[in-house]
Amino acid sequence: MRNVLLIGIGGVYNYGCEAIVRGTVNILKSINPEVKISYASYNYEDDVQRLTDCDIHIIQRKRIGRWSFHNIMRKLLSLIRINYVLPYDSTDWIDGYDTVFSIGGDIYTLYPDGAYDASLPLFLEKCQAKGIKYVLWGASVGKFEKNSKALAFFKKHLERIDLIVTREWVTVDYLKSLGIVQNVVFAPDPAYFVECPFWEKNEKTQGITLGINLSPLSALYHYGNLEIAINKQVEAICGLVREINCRLIFLPHVFSNSMNDNDLSYLEQIANKVRAKGYSVDVVNSDPGFIGLKKFLNKCDFVIAARMHCAVNAITMNIPTVFLSYSEKAKGMAEYVYNTKNAVLSLSEFEDYGKVANIIKKWDEKSCINSIKKFQFDFLNKNI
Repeated sequence: MRNVLLIGIGGVYNYGCEAIVRGTVNILKSINPEVKISYASYNYEDDVQRLTDCDIHIIQRKRIGRWSFHNIMRKLLSLIRINYVLPYDSTDWIDGYDTVFSIGGDIYTLYPDGAYDASLPLFLEKCQAKGIKYVLWGASVGKFEKNSKALAFFKKHLERIDLIVTREWVTVDYLKSLGIVQNVVFAPDPAYFVECPFWEKNEKTQGITLGINLSPLSALYHYGNLEIAINKQVEAICGLVREINCRLIFLPHVFSNSMNDNDLSYLEQIANKVRAKGYSVDVVNSDPGFIGLKKFLNKCDFVIAARMHCAVNAITMNIPTVFLSYSEKAKGMAEYVYNTKNAVLSLSEFEDYGKVANIIKKWDEKSCINSIKKFQFDFLNKNI
């Protein structure tokens, strides 16, 4: 593992993706200070700026040309309703790497409509064909049973991967149910290993400060309509303020160009409606990045987060945190951190502000963050 390529994310405008990149660099450097790490980016200029202090080489990710033979064949076959899937990326630039880490977020799961994307896995199989080891890194996988074609594809694909490093035991158990065991190991999410600058905790004031992260992506998964989601979540937040008399800080964790994936735009719409009902709320709108957001998290006594890595960000600062779950990964992550399922709420349960208030008032869950941070990744040298 001398020359490593990270690939699979859309860009580190998503703070969770930033955390994966930064944490992975720290982990790999801790076991081999001489390792060279590159990250292939579709969002090159923005990623270079956001990762300027990170010890990583960023390269422009290359797609297969629009007028390539394979793309032309794909289009022609689609006209007769034949689905021809091919990798988005060419492989004429990957020579020299001995290991490739797939760090894509939800590639190994189904989309809300049951569809799946095989393009990155197929690219990674092409890397293997060139003699490059393939590591599925920090993964949550499945479930695929709602789509028989996806289940067949991924079962065959996952068996071929050199090493699957999964970040929660739910995925380990699911892979085991598919008969995939030999190439699977467990390790904490790389986000736990991002540096955490120390900020002195603000002096305690009366009442509590509640940090909230909500995302349009999770809202679309659950409600299918952003307007409906916003109205329901506004009512839940206003009810919660009445129940526990808390101050509010809204914590965006994704600053995407797509409004269907932009936390700031979504939270500002909610904040405006909350203010119209007579309640005050602060919104972090400065785009501080994963590490910079910790300064604002430091003001919070409690955090509720729909973005899993926003929850992880808070947990690394020993802030009590509830995961708002729309997928299996949040359930598994919460159980791993707190050894209980009590730290997870569905988006429907979030609407029950009385229940949420009681969780905050009676919170006594113990975080395992200190032991998590002591995890050793020496198995990487032994397995790849």
